[in-house]
Amino acid sequence: MKAWILDTETTGLVDPHMTELAYSIIYIDENGIRVIQEPRSKRFNPCKPIALGSMATSHITDEDVANEPPHTDFKLPASVGYLVGHNIDFDMQVLRNAGITHAPKLICTQAMAQRLLPELDSHKLVALLYYFHHDYAHKYAKKAHAAVWDIEFTAIVLQSLIKLANSNGENIVDMESLYQFSEIARIPLYMPFKKYKGKTITDLAIEDPKYLQWVVNNVTNNDYLVKACQQALLNKGEPK
Repeated sequence: MKAWILDTETTGLVDPHMTELAYSIIYIDENGIRVIQEPRSKRFNPCKPIALGSMATSHITDEDVANEPPHTDFKLPASVGYLVGHNIDFDMQVLRNAGITHAPKLICTQAMAQRLLPELDSHKLVALLYYFHHDYAHKYAKKAHAAVWDIEFTAIVLQSLIKLANSNGENIVDMESLYQFSEIARIPLYMPFKKYKGKTITDLAIEDPKYLQWVVNNVTNNDYLVKACQQALLNKGEPK
C-alpha cells in the first residue's frame, strides 16, 4: 500500500486553506526507507486571504497563487493508505478543508520524536534535522517552509527516528509497524495543560484521579490524551 510523506503550506492556523502541497512516495522494509517517487510540489489558490504570519513563514503571497487552481482541485488517491508528516494532523485538517474525505492512517514524526527524545528543548522539524544531521542542516535548513524541502527533511528525520526506535527495542520494518509505533507515541506521558501541566499522567492517577476522570468526561478535541488518562486510571497509576 502506498505511503505518502506530505507537507502543506497554508493561509494560516485558523481554518487553514492550502497554498502549496508537496509529497513523495515511500516504502519501508527492514533496511529502512526507500523513496519510490521523489518530492513533487504544486501551488493552489486557497480562495481566501493569506495571513501575514503565514506569508512571513512560507513567503507565498496572495498574488503568487492568484492564478493557480483552487485548493479544492487537489485529489488524494484512494490508494494512499498512509500519510506521514510532521504534525500530520494539521496537514490532514488542510486536506479536509479542501474537500478530501479519504481517511488514510496518519503517522506523526513529531509525536515519535517527542516520545523518543523527550529531553530535547525543541521537536520542530528543523531542530530535529540539526540534532540528527548537523552539517546537512547547517547547509540546507534555510530552505525550510518550502513544502518540497520540508518533505525531504521529514524523510531524513523519519529514517533517523526509525533507527533510534529500533535501537531501543522496537521492530519497525514496514508501514504498519511504523503506524503502530506512531500511535503509541501519540499517547502523552505528561499532562499538557492547566494546573498539572508537565505532571506525569500515571502519577496523577494516584494523586488526583478525579481530575483525570474530568479530562475523560470533558475533553473532546484530544482523543490521545483521553486514552492516556483512561489507561492510567485503569492501571491505577502503574505504567503498562
